[in-house]
Amino acid sequence: KAVAESRASRSTGPSPEEIAKLPQWEMNALTRGRSEGQVQVFNKSGVAIAAQWSESSGTWIEVGEVTGTNENAGTVDGARYDHVFDVEVEVPAGGVRKLKIGYNNGENPFVVAQKFIDDNMLSQGDLAQIADYIRQRAGASAPTLGMDAGGGGGGGPPAGFPSAPVPMDASPSYDHIPMRGYKTFDSGADPKGLSRVVSKVRELNASSPRPLPPSLADDALDSLASVLAATSRYHSSSVPDAGLEAVRRMVSDWDAASAFPALDLARIAVLHPDASSSGRRGYWDDVLSSAMGLCESLGPGGCRSEVAVPMLTMRLVANSYRGGPGSSSSAGAAAERALGCVALCSESSNRNVRLGAATALLNASSHMASSGAAAGGTAAAAAAGRAVEIAASMLRSGRYEAEASVRALVAMGTAMLVPGEAGAAARRTAGEV
Repeated sequence: KAVAESRASRSTGPSPEEIAKLPQWEMNALTRGRSEGQVQVFNKSGVAIAAQWSESSGTWIEVGEVTGTNENAGTVDGARYDHVFDVEVEVPAGGVRKLKIGYNNGENPFVVAQKFIDDNMLSQGDLAQIADYIRQRAGASAPTLGMDAGGGGGGGPPAGFPSAPVPMDASPSYDHIPMRGYKTFDSGADPKGLSRVVSKVRELNASSPRPLPPSLADDALDSLASVLAATSRYHSSSVPDAGLEAVRRMVSDWDAASAFPALDLARIAVLHPDASSSGRRGYWDDVLSSAMGLCESLGPGGCRSEVAVPMLTMRLVANSYRGGPGSSSSAGAAAERALGCVALCSESSNRNVRLGAATALLNASSHMASSGAAAGGTAAAAAAGRAVEIAASMLRSGRYEAEASVRALVAMGTAMLVPGEAGAAARRTAGEV
């Protein structure tokens, strides 16, 4: 009877208890999809809904209500899977942690196992045994990692698991922090939007004391705009060097009153894989340094009252972390200066500037958390602590709208979970602010 009731429940959809554990739809901005078309289940006013990730817009698009599932399917942290398996992890101090592995038909068990280890901060040494368990996708009882077959769990782990105890890392894990991935500002990457930006560049170039030469102001900009507008071809297209050089010169040579359309082009270009490749690290060092210089030139008062340069600088910094290895490494190396610009812009009277500042802060914190190897240095510790200070200031100000406040809060939590001394410094700072 119990089995029949369980199957009936599965066929009619998730139970109220399962729905209650799903991430809230109102907070969906905290969860970034892993790939285009990924399906995620959310709790929307007590109803389980499915949403699909749109990589181009960086948002979840509601698909419809979840009304049923097969017997083995389930959700893990709101994501829907063909199979969900229980795993218990022995805690060194005694007891167990109860975890779930989600697996979809056709996935590589080792890839799924690695993600499970990363998400739950488990020992890398358990990769093979977790992958073996996923491959088997069966067992009368949930395996307890770290216990031998005769342990008190009853039944022991399935065949293929080692009988010797396996040390496990029982560090806590959280649903929404640390932030994994990056938020972006990718609107305007279309022919109409780029045409407006290029037209503004040419208008300002005509009166600039340091104008672009015709070779850069004309064909080079048109070619750049054409490539950036074809977003569906980013995987195979190349960005023209002359177009990037035009952007660099404008950001470097023009003043804050004129450089804003160049910042907008840079914001879009940095999301192109070729433009932000590792070979262009030096290019983004120059562009980001010049962009932050424009922001700094406005001073606290200018960053509070002006809109274009502060907003576009923050959006460029935020997008740089999401770009390729060239731009992301450049932004990471300039973390201290970037955070200084975030602090300047954080007091803006304009909501779009504030959202840009909160997003740049969030992406900077996410980059710190994912760059592990560099997380133990003095500079990293100072940056993590500074991120917490800025986030706290944003939240205390009372000026931040809901989305910007959420991003500031997640930035703070992410900075506090940076590995090593950097995270420890952030946690100490959080105790002081």
